[in-house]
Amino acid sequence: MDNLDDLNFMVLLLAALACFIGAYVQTAIGFGMAIVAAPILFYLDPALVPGPLMVVLLVMCLMNGWRFRKGLEINLLAPALLARIPGSALGVLLLALVSQQVLAILIALTIMLGILVRLKDITLPMTRTNMAMGGFLSGVMGTSTTIGGPPIVLVMHGADIHRIRANLAGFFVVSTMMSVAALALGGFLSLDHLKLALPLVPATLLGNWVAAHTLHLVSKPVMHYGSLLLCTLAVIGMLINTFS
Repeated sequence: MDNLDDLNFMVLLLAALACFIGAYVQTAIGFGMAIVAAPILFYLDPALVPGPLMVVLLVMCLMNGWRFRKGLEINLLAPALLARIPGSALGVLLLALVSQQVLAILIALTIMLGILVRLKDITLPMTRTNMAMGGFLSGVMGTSTTIGGPPIVLVMHGADIHRIRANLAGFFVVSTMMSVAALALGGFLSLDHLKLALPLVPATLLGNWVAAHTLHLVSKPVMHYGSLLLCTLAVIGMLINTFS
């Protein structure tokens, strides 16, 4: 599939549902949209990843960046954002050099890293060096697979949840802009990709809105383990489809 005309209704519906759920998860816990949506969109059609999903993710990040803007810590985020620039460049290089099967493995490994972070409660000190390392790896993974959350989450994981949510929102606004620019410069984001992303934006905005207004109704254990289960099933399904 290379343009919107080739997007049949069922694929569009499932892709929109994946973006809705992903937007809800990211608004609730600070990250996770790409972890939820990337495997599903890749399964539906590889053309939806990374370009179209990155555009949708940018819309999501702008919404959350504005919502949590009062809690941003610019000095904390600066090393991570600077290090993400060379990371994004390396991510574009990977797109040019590796096959879709290799990208599928990269997505799976990145998702499993995110699951490990959430299950094992791994924490690292939020030093400038660790923030820079997290930003660099986030650039590599985010640009090549759209899933850039786990490395930076690994560094921030031990902080207060409100601090995590606000600073992840700020980080993802700038970092996603970097990835979009890198994809465009590398020839992996065209007008056709923008057309593919367009019908997914309303579902993303709706997921964000629903999360913001119903978060108090969802218990933390349900949100935590439910998202991990969904990620695990998505990885299994994606790998089966890619290598069958």
